[in-house]
Amino acid sequence: MTLHLLDLRPIKEFSLSDKKSMAVSIALMPDGSTQIVSRYGDLVWDFYPYLPQESMSTSRKRLDWGFALPDGHLLTDPEHAGLLESSKDFIWSLFANPVEGHKRSSMVTLISKGWLLIPLLRWMVSLGLMRFSDLAGRTLEYVPIARLSEKRKPIASKTVSSRLLILEFLYHQRTKLKDALAIHPWPHESAYSLAGMNSDGDSRKPKTELISDAVAGRLIEVAQDCVRHRSPKILAALEAIDIAVHAKETAGYGDTVITKTRNVTARAAGFLGIVELRNEAIYLRTACYIIIDMFSGIRDSELKSIAENCIVPGRSKDGSTEILWLHGTIYKTGIRPKRWMVPPVVKEAVDVLTRLTAPLRIELAQEEANILQCINHATSEERMQLVKRLDAVQNHKDKLFLSRSAGRGGAISVHGAPGNGDFKRFSTYFKILDMDGKPCLVHPHQFRRTYAHFMARSELGDLLTLRDHFGHWSIDMTLAYADGGADEYEADTELLEMITREKIERQAEVMGKFLNSDTPLANGADWLSDWRASVRTAANKEELIKEYAGTITLNGTGHSWCVGNARGMGCGGLCVFEAQMCVDCNYGIIGQEHRPVWQGIQEQQKEALALDDMGPGGRARALNILNYAEKVLHRLDGAEEL
Repeated sequence: MTLHLLDLRPIKEFSLSDKKSMAVSIALMPDGSTQIVSRYGDLVWDFYPYLPQESMSTSRKRLDWGFALPDGHLLTDPEHAGLLESSKDFIWSLFANPVEGHKRSSMVTLISKGWLLIPLLRWMVSLGLMRFSDLAGRTLEYVPIARLSEKRKPIASKTVSSRLLILEFLYHQRTKLKDALAIHPWPHESAYSLAGMNSDGDSRKPKTELISDAVAGRLIEVAQDCVRHRSPKILAALEAIDIAVHAKETAGYGDTVITKTRNVTARAAGFLGIVELRNEAIYLRTACYIIIDMFSGIRDSELKSIAENCIVPGRSKDGSTEILWLHGTIYKTGIRPKRWMVPPVVKEAVDVLTRLTAPLRIELAQEEANILQCINHATSEERMQLVKRLDAVQNHKDKLFLSRSAGRGGAISVHGAPGNGDFKRFSTYFKILDMDGKPCLVHPHQFRRTYAHFMARSELGDLLTLRDHFGHWSIDMTLAYADGGADEYEADTELLEMITREKIERQAEVMGKFLNSDTPLANGADWLSDWRASVRTAANKEELIKEYAGTITLNGTGHSWCVGNARGMGCGGLCVFEAQMCVDCNYGIIGQEHRPVWQGIQEQQKEALALDDMGPGGRARALNILNYAEKVLHRLDGAEEL
């Protein structure tokens, strides 16, 4: 990383000629030397050396100043030289000399701020305003413009507030720039209020939609079938084609013969031809993505960071259980290694994906060797392009989510997020339908919240998975854990907080069902009876239920709800293995939803008692558990105990 080599002197101190040659992006060469990638005076600022995220496209790593303006010119045309200089000064100042109270902007933030500046600049030019200082007294006129897209349609309030914040930053940076906004754009308002955003309330609620239970279940079912049953045929066909094509290429045959060889080999493997096989390979890659993300909850950028040998076996913190770790990189708050505990099905998907993209990694290794051989003999311009490609090759050469670009000469790189297109084709092909009967449309961001939803609502959600995934015994330790890490890999506290929110909602649902009815329960929790009586006479039942639910920690055992384990009370969690311990426990709640479990326990003990070879000790234990099960079922029926 070469950020420390960039000149951080206030931009106001530079003359225009000095600024033009100032480096804004520097790459590290293979021999340890440095190469300037972009200068202040360039039409495009390319920040690829600082943005290793595999899921980020090349265009998202660049800030292109040559965009069109309403007067028919580009910002980079001579007619707008002054406005271009003011814009570059402002954006660079956010990195070199940040707004007071704000941390130094990352290159991703600089790019996004540059994009957010575009509608403002276009509006200014349409009014003949050629300097930021000319905005004084007219900034409120921009508010309705900021609310609309280029097609004059309303946009999300969060985007509106981000656009308006640009004007506030222009004001805050006024002493650091030659051209800035001298007065606050809206002295008695804020970007958030003008955008219609609530500073607490709705802004704290999750915006990402869940994948519905039915769709999520079907996605997992189909993806698992692809990984476990369809993959052997697909992988064998692809490997057979590689062998056959290599033989033809070695013999000197041309493209026509090579294409025919691919089709003949694909048909011999049971496919209609190479096109169908390639489509099946894409479906398989999408299936691997679904399995890995649905069972880990990691972000798209983190998923794209996984490489060969990313699955590492380990043991739970108490050493009692064998587990699997998925290793990758987290980019959210700085680049660092991260690991997530995953079930065996994720390893299956990783193994399939490793075989699927192995040929592409071989090609990348060869390309790296070729670039290193050519780079020292290249011209200055060629060298710059080779350095940029070498950076991409070295970042991607061991990654798993690889694909060949349709353009750019078929360059190999980490596959961008399987967007709506990939998922739609997957859903269409496998007939995974939404409530409206159409192929479901899912987005990569939805997997993370869906994982949080199912983890929070899992009957056993607070046991081994959560403990090792986050370094917690219980997800209710969020606040106490917010500023620390489980180990050298740190914890995914954002995901943990998402799960906590989902659990709070679920907890309120469960308690609402118990407190707002007189349905018989199977244990004698006195406090629950008192709460029921209070709710029955409360003026606002919903608020009181929510208040009561917020005072406890509800954990599932599978045969009861427990309010004691997370706080170190009651049996300390032993009831997970000894169901009868919950029956007369004041910290347990056995409701009607647990009836099938206790009926199963009852039948199980009856079958055990019918065995001829059961000794006196086993018989006594079975009879004891049977009595508890029958006690629970009688209580759930509202009947008096026997």
